[in-house]
Amino acid sequence: MEILILLALVIIAILGFMLYSQMRKKNNAPVAQSVVVPQMSEQEAIEKASRIASEKIIEAEKKALEIESKAQASLSSTRQHLQQQEKLLNDREKNLIERTTSIETRLNQLDKKEGELLAAKQDIDSKRDDLLKEIESVSKMTREEAETKLKSEIEIELSDWMAKKIRESELQVSQKADDKAKDLLVEAMSSAATDYVAETTTTTITIDDETLKSKIIGKQGRNIRTFEKLTGVDLIVDETPNQVTISCFDPIRREVAALTLNKLLSDGRVHPGSIEETVDKVKKDLLKVIKKTGEDMAYETGFNDLPNEIIMLLGRFKYRFSYGQNLVKHTLEMVKIAEVLAKELRADIRTAKLACLLHDIGKVAPEEGKQHHHISAELARKYYKNDSLINAIEAHHYDIDAKCVEAEIVRIADAISGARPGARVENYEDYVKRIRALEDIANKQKGVKESFAIYAGREIRVIVNPHEANDEDTKVMAFNIAKEIEATQNYPGVIKVTCIRETREVQEAK
Repeated sequence: MEILILLALVIIAILGFMLYSQMRKKNNAPVAQSVVVPQMSEQEAIEKASRIASEKIIEAEKKALEIESKAQASLSSTRQHLQQQEKLLNDREKNLIERTTSIETRLNQLDKKEGELLAAKQDIDSKRDDLLKEIESVSKMTREEAETKLKSEIEIELSDWMAKKIRESELQVSQKADDKAKDLLVEAMSSAATDYVAETTTTTITIDDETLKSKIIGKQGRNIRTFEKLTGVDLIVDETPNQVTISCFDPIRREVAALTLNKLLSDGRVHPGSIEETVDKVKKDLLKVIKKTGEDMAYETGFNDLPNEIIMLLGRFKYRFSYGQNLVKHTLEMVKIAEVLAKELRADIRTAKLACLLHDIGKVAPEEGKQHHHISAELARKYYKNDSLINAIEAHHYDIDAKCVEAEIVRIADAISGARPGARVENYEDYVKRIRALEDIANKQKGVKESFAIYAGREIRVIVNPHEANDEDTKVMAFNIAKEIEATQNYPGVIKVTCIRETREVQEAK
């Protein structure tokens, strides 16, 4: 406050001096004739400056009072806040002191209990050592010896128990696996059941008029010779009324011949030129049908990216039969069965389905000299780099080991599809001829006592006379029989040759 008063006095003095200096300058300056300047005495100037200074001092005092009051209020608020903080700190300090005291009390109690426990432990250890010494003296065995004996007894008991449990688990798993396998196979077979037609190597064409037979034969047989040459079939025109028979082992040739003959008979123009023209047209139409069949099979099985060569081979399945089972139906059935099995076994579904789709394409491939499943594997290897797929295709006739679960699935699906009642029909006479041919091949070998074709001709069992052939001769005999069967017989799959040589000596005690 005193500082403000001094400051105001200094300001008044400065203002008075400045006002006085200004008045002196005005008195000394020349005055214009047209301007009238009021005259003010020195005393009046000092009074005016004093009045102004007083006003400034009063204003400064007011501001000083306002500042002082604000400072007092702020100081009071700060004091109250500090008092509250001090109280909180005092409370916290009091709590910490109480907690510290409680913790120290607990630590003392724990130290006391720990000492008691250590003493009890030492007492127990001492008593245990005494008991062990008494036990050793009674049992006449050291601790290590008793421990070893106990371990061996426990191991024996546990091994017996584990063996029993393992055996029980194996029996339980085997029963459940058999039931699950039966349910799975029944479901797979029922979901893929289809009907089949009997296989045939001939096609019978019905004609309305017997006079048409002469047209078919032609002058000096030129029409029938041209027909057989262009189609590759045998056309049988005999005395059977209103019928002409087309004979050929190739179903596609037989189909081309049948379609051609029907078109020629409906048109009425039968001569070498029309025969050649009709055969060409029918072959082109048949190629379209084959391609459409292959595309339909690929679409139905979910493979829309197959190569064109594979598509055409699949289309030929429509005209190919195996023991009366059409390959289209057989293949689609296998794909359905494989899909069900692969889902249940958590195998690669796509690989299993594709292997079933391609497993028999070797039967319709132009390549010859190998068994069809090897040809199928080579064709698949040409377009796919999947080892599991190749093995599944090549191993489905059991002459190659299955290296993946997909191969086993293909084997199972093929067996289910082929063995289902009504799926395959074989002519009885052809069956008997094939069985006899196998037995004749075996019987003509030197040292063979008798032979039996079993499993529908899939295995031939040869009984060797032990006095005429030794073990080395038996091995050579099995090899020769297998090679002759390969060279002379036409059969599906694999034929197993088993030669058995044993010596029996029988005496009677009388």
